[in-house]
Amino acid sequence: MKPILVLTLRTYARYVAPLTLLSVVLFAPLLAYGLLSKTPGELGPAWRMVMIAWGAASTAWIAQYMLVGAAAPLARSIAEAAPLTQRAALRAAVGGLVRAGLPTLMVVAAIAMGSIALVIPGLALGVLLSLTGASTRSGLAEPMLDSVARVRANLKVAILAVVAILAVDFAIVTLPFVILLGPLSPRPTPEELSAAQLILKVAAIGIPLVTPLAACLLAAVATTARPTE
Repeated sequence: MKPILVLTLRTYARYVAPLTLLSVVLFAPLLAYGLLSKTPGELGPAWRMVMIAWGAASTAWIAQYMLVGAAAPLARSIAEAAPLTQRAALRAAVGGLVRAGLPTLMVVAAIAMGSIALVIPGLALGVLLSLTGASTRSGLAEPMLDSVARVRANLKVAILAVVAILAVDFAIVTLPFVILLGPLSPRPTPEELSAAQLILKVAAIGIPLVTPLAACLLAAVATTARPTE
């Protein structure tokens, strides 16, 4: 576990700028909506803001799994003691992100189908396919199979990593909701209306900021895993 955490922190510390830039691009609609939104004047818009914040927290893993493709080549360069320059890192990150796009969408579809069948298979697939973006294999199925092999080689750590990422995503919305708002009253006060807007802004800013660290963690798990053929 320690080597994974060390690689995670080294990758994040060295390449936080390019990874955060790509995270902002991925979450641009959420950021724009959250930062440009005005204080709601009634219950309906206020509740909509809170629901958008919860929706962002519950779907953030999609962009985080995709950004693993950007973080993976950077983590590999650190692990191989051949770190990239910032410019080279940005090029590698963009290339990895583009390559991870379609396989990640396949992962989303697989998890969705597994969740529709039963919740447990969906959660299991969420862990097994979490490293798909880090794969260097071509095609759509091969990166997913590579992820399964790498997760199985380090199953406990992969589970902990995914659980930690999901917990942080939800905490970004849950904590301000519990502290500032709670259940909205039928006739919300100005303070409650302002709190609803603040919860949305916290989600819009917080989720993109933690996503690079989440991607670095999964990239480190993938880099250090030694799957058996």
